[in-house]
Order: sequence, then structure tokens, then C-alpha cells
Amino acid sequence: MGEEKSVNNYDIVYIGDSSNSNDDHSNSDPTIYFRNISLSYFAAEPFEMLTKHNRFKELCLENNNPEAHYIEGILQYLDPQRKA
Repeated sequence: MGEEKSVNNYDIVYIGDSSNSNDDHSNSDPTIYFRNISLSYFAAEPFEMLTKHNRFKELCLENNNPEAHYIEGILQYLDPQRKA
């Protein structure tokens, strides 16, 4: 039997090539960045947010990132000594 190779059927969307781009993102609003960044890695490992990345979590919470609020809820549930 021959070896089957996996085929990646994902659509690849390129959002700009930095070598040809004249886009200036220096004025990007950090509020939008911290509100919309995905924290899926930290949802799987919530204690990483508590120990190594606490300031990052706080910035996301300050900017109303829903995933940061979810992670904070998990941390409060697992450690009742934490303030709400």
C-alpha cells in the first residue's frame, strides 16, 4: 500500500506583503489590538496568564477583551482567594 499524503485544503489569505507594502501601522490603536487579540492559547493554559503574562492579561482586561474576561473568570473560580 502506498503512503497517503495529507492535503491542506485551507484557503490562504495574504493580508499584505511587508516587502512591497507602504502601509504605516505606527498609528494603530492599541485599544483595538488588546480588545481583539485571540487568547486561545491562554484559555487552554490559564495559569500562564497568572504567572508569566499577568501584565498582558491586565491590558486585555482594561480594553474589554472577552477572552481575557473568560480567563480571569476561570482563574477566580480555581483560586477563590483572588479578588473579583
